Amino acid sequence: MGNERKKILKRKLAWFVLKGFASLSEVFPLSWNYFIGSLLGNLAYLVIGRHRKIAINSLSVAFPEMSLKEKKKIVRFYFSFMAQSTFELLFFVKNSHHLENIQIEGKENLEKALEKKKGVLLLTAHLGNFPLMLLKLAKEGYPINIVARPMRDKDTDDYVNSLRIKAGVKTILSYPRKVCVSGILNALRNNEIVVIQVDQNFGTGGVWVKFFGKLAATPVGPITLALRTKAAIVPAYMIRESTPKGMASPRGKHQLKIFSEKELIIKENKDETILLNAIEITRVIEGWIREFPSQWAWVHRRWKSRPSEQVKESRFKVEGM
Repeated sequence: MGNERKKILKRKLAWFVLKGFASLSEVFPLSWNYFIGSLLGNLAYLVIGRHRKIAINSLSVAFPEMSLKEKKKIVRFYFSFMAQSTFELLFFVKNSHHLENIQIEGKENLEKALEKKKGVLLLTAHLGNFPLMLLKLAKEGYPINIVARPMRDKDTDDYVNSLRIKAGVKTILSYPRKVCVSGILNALRNNEIVVIQVDQNFGTGGVWVKFFGKLAATPVGPITLALRTKAAIVPAYMIRESTPKGMASPRGKHQLKIFSEKELIIKENKDETILLNAIEITRVIEGWIREFPSQWAWVHRRWKSRPSEQVKESRFKVEGM
């Protein structure tokens, strides 16, 4: 079987799994959704060796002093956490009154940013059950947009988009690039909130910033947009409340923390301005992950791309160069 055929089959399998999750989330109460999610997550940890290895390697980069036993514990927990989060998200979409269990800290920071009438770029990470941030803010009456990649499987993409629409969340596709930028600019002109996740590998674009001490390709779109539109950059994260041992508690209680507007560092050279602000934002996100390591997406290959020698020689493209 060819590689392309295998990819198609995997996407279709993912689609059927998602539909199965959706059906189960309707039948069972939230407590059972967590129980089933935990079982499936632990099974995935044992079966999906490739992603388990990626996660352990990622933790080794971020926390070289951590024992292998502790890394495996975090990765096993994360697999369970992600399965539970999928059930949880589907349950919350269909039972929006449960969003009352999500506490918001720093709501006044968002209100203050919106008062400027320039729109808000809400920067976040793949931390906790992050899609619940969108549901909660939409439920609170805020005009919410999410910048998201179109999924490779059309059925899955259509289904996920239908869930966003049902929740009152608008989607701005990340490409084509011109269409994406146009969508963001329109939302900002209407003083809406645009949620962008800035913690994943950005290929050969953007700038190269140290993330847990190792250079990582980092997007700069939000910074250039803020410079262009004067929109407020507001960091925010969503985490599931933790147990005394530091692991997320599967009880459906979450905290959305919204920080004060991030004032941009302005230099005479625009490229230097962009690099310095990318460093600042990355440090903020790294701090969140250090605080809640069991709830971040270690299965993502954050350091996959590497800067070329030509890029290293470019001014204001690489931190420390």
